[in-house]
Amino acid sequence: MLKQGMLAVVTGLMAGAAQADFFQDYMIDPEDGMLDGSRYLSEVPQGFLPIPMVITEPAVGAGLGMGAVFFHESEEQKKQQRNAQSAAIIPHNISVVGLGATENGTRAAGLGHIGFWHDDRIRYRGFALFPDLNLDFYSLGGRDLRDPVELNVKGPAAVQELKFRLGESRWMLGARQVYRQVELSLEENISLPNPRLEQAVNTFLQNNLGDKISTSGLGVLAEYDSRDNPLAPQSGLYYAGNYVWYGDSVGSDINFASYTLEGLNYWNVNEHFNFALRLQYDGVDVSDSTRLPPYVLPYVDMRGIPAVRYQGKAVAVAEVEAIWKASPRWRFNFFGGGGRAAESLSDLSEAEVANSYGSGFRYLIARRYGMTMGIDIARGPEETAWYIQAGSSWR
Repeated sequence: MLKQGMLAVVTGLMAGAAQADFFQDYMIDPEDGMLDGSRYLSEVPQGFLPIPMVITEPAVGAGLGMGAVFFHESEEQKKQQRNAQSAAIIPHNISVVGLGATENGTRAAGLGHIGFWHDDRIRYRGFALFPDLNLDFYSLGGRDLRDPVELNVKGPAAVQELKFRLGESRWMLGARQVYRQVELSLEENISLPNPRLEQAVNTFLQNNLGDKISTSGLGVLAEYDSRDNPLAPQSGLYYAGNYVWYGDSVGSDINFASYTLEGLNYWNVNEHFNFALRLQYDGVDVSDSTRLPPYVLPYVDMRGIPAVRYQGKAVAVAEVEAIWKASPRWRFNFFGGGGRAAESLSDLSEAEVANSYGSGFRYLIARRYGMTMGIDIARGPEETAWYIQAGSSWR
């Protein structure tokens, strides 16, 4: 018994020493002695960056989730050494998985893949989501509601993009495919103070509830990208636009079109300060709004503002962010902006402005990739929310 006990103690000490050696070898940067997952992510098979999700999205309530990011380097990239002064390595492939649930019954799982192929001459991005969401909608059938209607949105969704570089330029052209098969249901009976409005909303719901609705689209896109790092940029420009057409010839139950114009601007002011500006416009063209599912409409997408709270056929957003780099590892950001949603571009100037502002911090968790993680706290028109952020603030 004594020998067995001594053997167990020795075995435990050896295991603890091995774990300590592993942590020191793979989770500590030898250049500054700080926590860093670069070697773990690049050298350990199936190494991944865990992303805990404490969900505080106002649209679905509090909840928990977990995500993971896998970095897959090419054989050439694995041979590259990186020091503090060299540029970040962009992995050949990046895979992501995640799942979560919230207090209002919302559940979702998803996976995705991003590829930078043939020396970044070809880029691919694809995501699949399997949601069961309970969301409050404040706009149905082109009518704004003072009190929201809670709908359950259930069914798979997928987005794919394939882009090709034009020669040696910063420009890329490609195609975009979107598919959703969604079943809508009413979470609770509605009672609106205006009888005509209640009748119009009930008519809209009758046209959209119960049956599975497929929206399938195919379109084109163009983008200009001079960012120093697509994962966590500090300088450079990203301008992109896409137009997607949905019709029965590509498997859609509803005919309409969507388009997006987006501009992300990053300026490295000096070694301690960065400044960024986001501009975005989303629009939808449709002849019959009574047949357009509410989840198709674009919405003001900003930190601190619930998803689908401000929706319309035309949505514009502007947001600024300032970053103070207190050290090579630690950064603190301050942000603010506003968005408008309306029935048309001409109505945007008269639409209500939804403002939000906040601050947060980032830690450089994987110097090899320039990857940061941190937390943002944002205040919107109605409430305050906080977010765990991995990589760029703007997706």
